[in-house]
Amino acid sequence: MKPACIAWVLCALLGACASQPKEPPKILMQGFAIVPPAEKEWVVANRTATVIVLGKAGRFSGQTLTLSAAIVELPPVASPAELVRHVESMQRKRLDSPRYKLFTLEASEYALKGQTCVISRIEMAERTTTAGTASPVNMRVESLTLICPHPDKPSRGMDMTYAHRHFPEDADANFWQEAAVRVQSLAFEPL
Repeated sequence: MKPACIAWVLCALLGACASQPKEPPKILMQGFAIVPPAEKEWVVANRTATVIVLGKAGRFSGQTLTLSAAIVELPPVASPAELVRHVESMQRKRLDSPRYKLFTLEASEYALKGQTCVISRIEMAERTTTAGTASPVNMRVESLTLICPHPDKPSRGMDMTYAHRHFPEDADANFWQEAAVRVQSLAFEPL
């Protein structure tokens, strides 16, 4: 290979590496850590010692993406199946409102870094009114939630949710794959 060609290839490779977004620092939360999205559009909407909510506007009007994480108390459970039942019941109660029409709620066991967790997929409609009109608007909400007990203290859990709120015609075919990557950033830290 000629020196000029080698220099060009090296410049191209170095430029490609430099253009890759850097992974943002972990957010530590009482025994848990999450990696926030690297894109600059994400903003912190709420932050306390036990909750963080990040959000960004989507590509279309009315569309939003959120990533939330919250420390939750979990009851003692005798089996992973019991934890799945508890999470599903908790989520059904949270969504039992005339504001929501639930289409799908699937919860199942999920192993994350050797810990038994619960992953749930929710699809629903949210009935709201727009500013300036009394006309109802039906938004779709898709979310993937991962709830994990801490390995050293099972009564302390992390509830991490990635959600997409959009008009029905603005569904994202890649949402579920992106959501899986986002929630898998959850890590366990020493208490």
